[in-house]
Amino acid sequence: MSEPCHATIAELQAGIASGAYSREDVVAAHLGRTERINPVTNSYCELRGDQVLAEARAADREYGRELSGPLDGVPMSIKDSFAVRGLRRTDGLPVHADRVADEDDEVVARLRDAGGLVLGHANVPDICIRWNTISGLYGIARNPRDPSRTAGGSSGGDAANVAAGMATVGMGQDLGGSIRVPASFCGVYGLRPGAGTVPNLSVIPPFPASPTLDAMGTSGPFARSAADLRTMFSVIAGAHPHDPVSVPAPLAGTASPRVAVLRGETGAVLDAEIEARLDATVDALRRAGFEVAEDVVPDLRRAPEVWAAINGTELINIALPEVGAEMTGSGRQHIEDMFGIFDLGLDLRAYHAVWLERRALQDALVRFLEDYPIIVAPVAGMPAPPLDFDHLIGREASARLFDRMRCVPWVNLFGLPGLALPNGIQLVTRRFHEPDLLATAEAIEPLLPAVEVADPV
Repeated sequence: MSEPCHATIAELQAGIASGAYSREDVVAAHLGRTERINPVTNSYCELRGDQVLAEARAADREYGRELSGPLDGVPMSIKDSFAVRGLRRTDGLPVHADRVADEDDEVVARLRDAGGLVLGHANVPDICIRWNTISGLYGIARNPRDPSRTAGGSSGGDAANVAAGMATVGMGQDLGGSIRVPASFCGVYGLRPGAGTVPNLSVIPPFPASPTLDAMGTSGPFARSAADLRTMFSVIAGAHPHDPVSVPAPLAGTASPRVAVLRGETGAVLDAEIEARLDATVDALRRAGFEVAEDVVPDLRRAPEVWAAINGTELINIALPEVGAEMTGSGRQHIEDMFGIFDLGLDLRAYHAVWLERRALQDALVRFLEDYPIIVAPVAGMPAPPLDFDHLIGREASARLFDRMRCVPWVNLFGLPGLALPNGIQLVTRRFHEPDLLATAEAIEPLLPAVEVADPV
């Protein structure tokens, strides 16, 4: 029987069903591990220790060895950008340090209703806009596989918690890579569902609030196995009548064997190590029976730039004037330097034109995905970088960093589902075809290096 902090969902629930351990035992083991490791990673920013132990004991009394739902007994980490009843919802800003949620966001409520046991909130960067996790309120989150390196962002705390065995699964959000980048850097699985698949209903509105979130943002899970991603996704997916953007579309699984490889089509600069990881993943796909084609993906160089123009214009002209003074200098300058390259200013015609360009690019890619339903591509252009890789680096270095991250935001631009593998490579597919991603990941998981629980202490 697996030790609780190393177990998958299925292994945990088998242990509960056999009587090998109780839900309280599982939670206590995770809290004990967190007490030992979190001082190093700083990836949890707030815990529900007493409350979650009480919830586990209550479930043990009520259900015993019977399982009450697909996540019964599963300890989880939740990004600070979700409202969790009784916890602070801060966006990483000191000005929000006393803002406590009175109820759960819809996604959190679904997880709890399925039996999930919420351990606490995970660290986030200021306003959750960064490929690093540095918070003016909570400080920096470190990678449990190497504490001198970043956990990624903006859901870096959750990825680190799952990688270090301080949670079985985690919940993050992804507007520009905030699930896939931390999953890649921390060596775990991360699923970014497509736009409209998971409802976006917030008790406390996100900041910066933007209609772009509806088109490009989404919520999704972290896990140490593809099967656990599937279980989490089955719980959180599904339209909600109060979210007009969530769509009651059937989730399709076509089992197509055709996969296209994306390398330089976005203009991304890739380290040799990432190229080697991509080659290994392509080899695994072929060994698993997939037909993999090179040099067929259409030119996507403008896609990450269009994403940055839309989001950067909103951040610089709406968000920073409202909240910039509340951010750390590092977080503010990161936005000014990187997104300032693409800022369209207050020219409404230019902003309108870039949305039309998005539509034209999207139309071409949607047609391509009919022939090649899965794209395999890098996430970041490099392995997990040092903690200060984006700290006050200036505009020229920010432009070079953007070029190394170009394989990330095109997925968001088109609202597509993306699944980060633990090796820094992602699978991308059509909207509402998340089952295809999960099936593909499950098919090649035995052919990739196993995900081990990190222990930085």
